[in-house]
Amino acid sequence: MVKKSETDVVKVLKADGLKDIDWATLEKYQNATTTSLDELRDEFGRWTSWAVRIAYNDAFGGVIINQLSGEGNRKHYHPDADENWIILDGEWEWWIEGQGTKKVSQNDIIVVPEGVPHLITCVRGPGARYAITKPDVNHVYV
Repeated sequence: MVKKSETDVVKVLKADGLKDIDWATLEKYQNATTTSLDELRDEFGRWTSWAVRIAYNDAFGGVIINQLSGEGNRKHYHPDADENWIILDGEWEWWIEGQGTKKVSQNDIIVVPEGVPHLITCVRGPGARYAITKPDVNHVYV
């Protein structure tokens, strides 16, 4: 089995289909005291795919990801960190190895332990999720 590893979150998100991610132009949101999904959608669009890093420090990073139906990410795992998601909008399917596929929607919280492969797909969008994990977490694709 060939595995590819990547720690650059911009490269990860672009490879998963999000375009024109430039953290430098999004700095006003990073570590801001308050941010709303409505404010982000007003600026970047409700019916477009985008990602905005909300939190970034030595302990964790948090990224809001807005995607359309059929979009998601590739099967991967994180060898050195758990990952958590809070569903802000839409319906998603999460495949987690050993647990199968589950549908989740607004206000659901998902935790995937380190080393466990998973796959994320927006099934009714636009969908938004807040991903929280170690900063610059390693993504290993399987």
